[in-house]
Amino acid sequence: MGIDDFFEDDYLDFDSDDDFEESLQSESFISKINNFKDSITPKHIFTFTGVLASIFIIYFISYRFNSNETEVTSYNIDNNTSTTVKVSEPDTINTTTSTSTTVSKSVSPTIQQNPTTSLTALQSTVMVALPDCGYMGSGTIISKLGFIMTNEHVVSDDGTNCNDYIIILVSESGDSDPTPKYLAKIVKENAKLDIAILEITQTYDGSSLPRSFNNMCIGDSETISLGDELLIWGYPDVRLESFDSLGRIDLSKGFVSGFDSELNLSKKAWISLSSNISSGNSGGGAYNNKNELVGVPTAVLEGNFSSRGLLRPINLILTYFDNFYFENCS
Repeated sequence: MGIDDFFEDDYLDFDSDDDFEESLQSESFISKINNFKDSITPKHIFTFTGVLASIFIIYFISYRFNSNETEVTSYNIDNNTSTTVKVSEPDTINTTTSTSTTVSKSVSPTIQQNPTTSLTALQSTVMVALPDCGYMGSGTIISKLGFIMTNEHVVSDDGTNCNDYIIILVSESGDSDPTPKYLAKIVKENAKLDIAILEITQTYDGSSLPRSFNNMCIGDSETISLGDELLIWGYPDVRLESFDSLGRIDLSKGFVSGFDSELNLSKKAWISLSSNISSGNSGGGAYNNKNELVGVPTAVLEGNFSSRGLLRPINLILTYFDNFYFENCS
C-alpha cells in the first residue's frame, strides 16, 4: 500500500472540515471540565454550602413572618397579665352592597409570662389530711416535681408518729367534694415559721404518678403594699368525719391591713389581712393580682382560730427553705 492509498483510507476519512473542528471542540470542552473539577478545593465546597444554607435560612424566616397566622398581644388591666392571641387568616364575606365583613376563624389565647390561672389554683390547692392524727388543713403544690407547702401545725406529730400517713385530696371543681388522690411524706419543716414541705410519693389508688403536677409559682411578697387585694385559696370548713363530708374548696379575698414583726425572726414576719382566716385555711395560698403565690394563710392561737387573718410572707419562707422545692414565676 502506498502512502497515497493510506491517506485515502477510510480510517482518516473526514467527511468535512467541520467534523474535524467538532472533534477538537469536544476534546477541548472535556478538558475544561476536568480542569475545573481539579481546581475545586475544600474551601470552594465550604463556601458553596454556606451560600445554600443562607438562602435556606432567609427563605424560612420569610416564610415564618409571612404565614397566615398573626400574633396579637393584649393586656388585661384587671390582673396585669399579658395574653398572646393567635388569629388565623380571616374569612371575607361579600354582601350584596359589595362591602366585606371580616370574621376571625379561631382565637386561642395563651398566657405569655405567668402560666398560672384560676383553674391551676383550683387544681393546685389541696387538702392535707392526717386520719391517724385526726386533723386536716390546706396546702399548695409549689413544684411540678410534686412538692407541697403547708403549715407545720397541720402535719405536726402528736407523739405517736401519726403523721407517717398523710393523704392529699384534690378538688376537680368548686362544686364537688375533694377526693383522695395522693399520699405524701414530710421532707422539711420549720416549727418557728410554722411551715412544712411535703413530697407526693404515690397515688392513693396505687396507679402511676403523673410525670408532672399542676403547680403555682412563687411571687415576690416584698412588692405587697397596704391596701393591696389578695385572694385566699383553701379549705376553711374541713372536718374529718368521713371522706364523704370533708368541706369544699373556698376562694375569698381580703385587703392588706398591716405588717407585723416577730422577735428574733423578721421585722416583716406577718402580713395582716382585713378578713379572718379559719383553721381549715391554714397552709393554703394567698395570691396577688398576677396569680403569684406571695403568702401562706396561718391561723394564729389568739382567742380562737379565726381571730386574725395573718399570712407568712413567701420571701421570709425562702430564707429558711431551699429554692429547690419552689418554682419561681419568672
